[in-house]
Amino acid sequence: MSPAGGRGTADDPYDVIGLGFGPSNIALAIAAQEIAPDRSCLFLERSPDTRWHEGMLIDGARMQISFLKDLVSLRNLASPFTFLQYEKAKGRLEKFVNLAEFRPTRLEFQDYLRWVAAQFSGVVRYRTAVREVTPVRDDDGALSLFRVTAADTASGEIVEYHARNLVHALGGVPRVPETVTTGPTVVHSSAFLSTIPKTFTDHERDWEFVVAGDGQSAGEIAYYLLDRYRNAGVHLVLPGYSLRATDNNPFANEQFFEANADDFQARDEANRRDYAGSLRTTNYGVVEEGFLDELYRLVYADEVRGRTRFVVHDGSRLTRAEDDGAGVRIGVDSRFGRGSSELRADGLVLATGYRRELDPAMYGDVLPYLRTDAAGRPVVSREHRVCTTGELACGLYVQGFAEATHGLGDTLLSLLPFRSKQIITAIAKDGGSLARTFSPAQDDTATLLELIERCGSGTLVSAGPGEFPSATRLPLVLDRGRGRHGVLFGQLDRADPRLAALTGGKVLAVFRPDVTRAGTPASIDVRGGLRLVTDQDRCPGGAVGLEIEIEALSADRTESERQS
Repeated sequence: MSPAGGRGTADDPYDVIGLGFGPSNIALAIAAQEIAPDRSCLFLERSPDTRWHEGMLIDGARMQISFLKDLVSLRNLASPFTFLQYEKAKGRLEKFVNLAEFRPTRLEFQDYLRWVAAQFSGVVRYRTAVREVTPVRDDDGALSLFRVTAADTASGEIVEYHARNLVHALGGVPRVPETVTTGPTVVHSSAFLSTIPKTFTDHERDWEFVVAGDGQSAGEIAYYLLDRYRNAGVHLVLPGYSLRATDNNPFANEQFFEANADDFQARDEANRRDYAGSLRTTNYGVVEEGFLDELYRLVYADEVRGRTRFVVHDGSRLTRAEDDGAGVRIGVDSRFGRGSSELRADGLVLATGYRRELDPAMYGDVLPYLRTDAAGRPVVSREHRVCTTGELACGLYVQGFAEATHGLGDTLLSLLPFRSKQIITAIAKDGGSLARTFSPAQDDTATLLELIERCGSGTLVSAGPGEFPSATRLPLVLDRGRGRHGVLFGQLDRADPRLAALTGGKVLAVFRPDVTRAGTPASIDVRGGLRLVTDQDRCPGGAVGLEIEIEALSADRTESERQS
């Protein structure tokens, strides 16, 4: 069924539907609110709440990046959704600063993600699993909309939504060898914490574990098993000669700068391949250097006690695994001429990474319209839009699926603020966000002005040329005694960098009233002309005044009100 009479129908589609609501699409939700607040968005998430790598939220495990590389800081330090704003809201800002720690724990970062996600709960449908994406023809025969069919994971109810653009951010699928069947004793790292501790409850027993992989997850899992199961043996099957340290020197890390990511995308295919290969040790098959030291100390302490519990099978690859009831039989091939062997273990953990592709079952009706490269991967533009045939006019954007053309940072957190800006800017410029027509207001002008007065602050978006402008949230006072509908007045410090985007001309101001009050619209859009005021009497202390003479008002109703 479709949302009866409400947004999401073919007659009133969403501007954007985001598939998944993890870090990538949470960053997109922030960007949409700050850059193009008049665009309608909906996000569909399979899980009952916001979850992020829960299988690897090991106690004490830290992020490998600075807290400043959160969802928005590097794009907009003034955003209310930064990690430091989260700390302030939680009452821990001074204590966090006192830690003198740039890298928060993964557990705290997930809490930060949930804190941000909670502020967008009105545009997210949790427990909603996307089943199918289908292009829809309009009256002119063009494929101008996507129809998204999804199921409620609790009730099984089928729902349909329509959108002009989709942003796919469902993440990767665990990479599991075809000859391996997962279960309680054979798990991928994504299910490590949710499975292994529940399966192996006796922490004193002399279990035998095998871990396959050579990256950060493999190292952390090996350490966890050695530390929590003090009598267990751990075999590490890895393809290289040994575990290697991450190359995180500041020169190599510059590849994750916004400008360098753009530079990578501009290179030719052969050059990109060579460049990415030389930088693989910044992300793949490597373990953070300090953590390697901790693992080595743990292994050394065992040897001091006269026992060896950690065995490394270097230059090896796992070929098969099966649980025969008495344990897991694991086939291992050596790359260094030692032939094949078999390991017997109680449990196997696959730290073998993820593969990223558009699910053919979900996108079967869309794939024929997508352009692909020689390797069969979708061709993705600089703005992360999948290139399509001319017949498909609606936009399909992907997050984390273009590493080959956009660089190693494409699957990481570092570039999320910039990528979300690129995507929402492209969507907003397609058709002109500030020129978008609104349905007639259902409220009289006096009512809307009264609601604006109660808001006290709004999001101001200028309509300057070139790059789509960023939004500025600030207190705005309404003076009803001037102009036809009134004049909004605000102030910014003359040195405020946001002032550069507000150079005059037509602007959009978006106010969000308290929707808990019955009959209140979800948002009020005000359009008018902006004038800068530098009169010292009105703007003392070096401030610049912003005057917006209201020319038109429009109310965006809540979904329940539309249905009624």
